[in-house]
Amino acid sequence: MIEANVTAIREVTARSREADHPQSPVVRFGPDKPLRLDAGVALSPFQIAYQTYGTLNAARSNAVLVCHALTGDQHVANLHPVTGKPGWWETMVGPGKPIDTERYFVICPNVVAA
Repeated sequence: MIEANVTAIREVTARSREADHPQSPVVRFGPDKPLRLDAGVALSPFQIAYQTYGTLNAARSNAVLVCHALTGDQHVANLHPVTGKPGWWETMVGPGKPIDTERYFVICPNVVAA
């Protein structure tokens, strides 16, 4: 029982750490550089973690944006650093798969986190 509680606490701590300081690359929008929307609204501060797969070509014409439902994350085709589970769409994204990372440069952002 105690071991289960300790394990649960470690997992919550790891998730909190990952949310605040992702192991993924992050784009940060601070008060000095907010994200300006077409509607005239400036959003800040917040960050968006993302993962990329494959290589962007010189013409920058092979990029594919993969978005997810709110239950997903940026780990579309790699092991999740907290849970160790495989990417949520690894059957579709990767070398030789329908979204072939030997052909396309795949970008998968997480949702906006404040």
